[in-house]
Amino acid sequence: MASCSSFFLSNFLIALFSIQLLTEGSGKVVKRNLATLGTKAELHCPLSVGIVPKSIEVKWLRTPKSPQAVHVYRNGQDLYEEQMPQYKGRTAFMKDNFSLEIYNVQLEDQGEYHCQIQADSLSKSTSVELEVAALGLDPYIHMKSYEAGQIHLVCRSLGWFPKPQVQWRDTHGEILPSETQYLNKEGLFQTEASITVRDGSPGNVTCSIWNAALGQEKRTTLFLAVGISVSAFPLFHVTPSTVGLAVILPILGLLIALGIYIIWKQRRSREKLLYQQVVEIENLLSDHGKEKGRLHKGLKKYRAELKLKRTAADAGWRRARLHPVDVTLDPDTAHPKLFLSEDLRSVKLGDKRQDVPDNPQRFDFVVSVLGFPSFTSGCHYWEVCVGNKTKWILGVCSESVSRKGKITASPSNGHWLLRQSRVNEYEALTSPQTSFRLKESPRRVGIFLDYEAGFVSFYNATNKSHIYTFIHAFSGPLRPFFEPCLQDEGKNVAPLIICSGSQSSEEFISSDLTPEISKGEKLTLGLGNGSILKKAGQASNPFQDNVSSWPNDITPALQGLRAPFF
Repeated sequence: MASCSSFFLSNFLIALFSIQLLTEGSGKVVKRNLATLGTKAELHCPLSVGIVPKSIEVKWLRTPKSPQAVHVYRNGQDLYEEQMPQYKGRTAFMKDNFSLEIYNVQLEDQGEYHCQIQADSLSKSTSVELEVAALGLDPYIHMKSYEAGQIHLVCRSLGWFPKPQVQWRDTHGEILPSETQYLNKEGLFQTEASITVRDGSPGNVTCSIWNAALGQEKRTTLFLAVGISVSAFPLFHVTPSTVGLAVILPILGLLIALGIYIIWKQRRSREKLLYQQVVEIENLLSDHGKEKGRLHKGLKKYRAELKLKRTAADAGWRRARLHPVDVTLDPDTAHPKLFLSEDLRSVKLGDKRQDVPDNPQRFDFVVSVLGFPSFTSGCHYWEVCVGNKTKWILGVCSESVSRKGKITASPSNGHWLLRQSRVNEYEALTSPQTSFRLKESPRRVGIFLDYEAGFVSFYNATNKSHIYTFIHAFSGPLRPFFEPCLQDEGKNVAPLIICSGSQSSEEFISSDLTPEISKGEKLTLGLGNGSILKKAGQASNPFQDNVSSWPNDITPALQGLRAPFF
């Protein structure tokens, strides 16, 4: 019997303990939370579960048996379809601590909330209180009336919740008696607190409004002038915005004054400059007669100099044409990608490298080729047809220049070259390079080498104009230089063509040196002292008459001219 009694007692205690675990925390425990109107409120559920099972349900309710919830979380998901309409899109559930966040808090959100947790056979619930408070606007003081030396002041503010406390204080902080009215607008409180002070009272009065729920206060101070009637001198309200304006306005005024001064200075400087320009114009107008004469003389002198320069350039080209030389290409120096014609007078760039011997004379990096013959003395002239090519390099170089690897072309390295880099853009490969443009692009380029005089000149054989001249003291053999350059997307595929020396000489003699010969006239060639033209049965020398009319610097060059026989 004793053993049966002890067994029954133990089973009863175990059952009682289990019931206590199941119902733990089901009592009403209220925890207060405070949130400002329009901000976020966070409600913490004071319940705790040791190990959170997967099949847990957490409900936040406004009333314990409400059919609709503020927020429902079940089996790892938020169930928004069971949510109350006024909370749609304004809640969030924190799974770590079962807390609820409510966004954009409204006055209607104030009240009691219930947190219910259901996990297997475990059920817990508790209550949380949400309080909503609103901090209103800065109070505003204005004078309501003025009668018999009495000033009636009213302090107003709106947007407070819950009902705030309004007090008037004097200069010493003592509370002044006042009448306060509260108006309810859309659930928020609007305050009107009025007091009466005597006209001419020294010091100031302060209106303060206190929100006890938030523990915050807003105040405004009114300064009263001493011994001055309110009707003659206005009252000044001191608020944070007023203080800000009192600081900003003087600074703004100084900036405006500084800007006006700077504008005035600039305008005065412009007026002074304009006055000086007017004075200069008047002085120029007063000397207009004399200046016009000087300008006329200068223009006349410039035209004469220009005419002389043109004559000299033309004479230089004519002199160059007196020394034609037959130039051909040297295939042993040609880069593997260069294709030479059978007569060795034309070169163009190919797409592939040719299988040619890699001798020491051949260029392997610079896509160039040298010409024959080499020059160690005398004057030599040859022409190259460039046609419509957009890029090319022509000139002379020292026979000892390096043929392997990258080469920097310059006179110091033994190169005297002219390059067309693009349409109507030319460069003399000096160090640094000399760039220039031409009025007319040459289709035919003449190169003239005077070894003893030490210069290499380039001419536009199309319009007989001078392009550029290198001056250098030459030593060692010089070779003609040719580079057709890259194809420039199909715009520069044409070859460089060397004109024959005999052709250049014949064209020069027939077009420039020989006067018109009518039918029946006979042309003979004189040797030793120049060319002599005679008509049949005529003793005089018309060619000598023509030579005498040419420029003085051309006549000596004609001595010893050996012209070909027609």
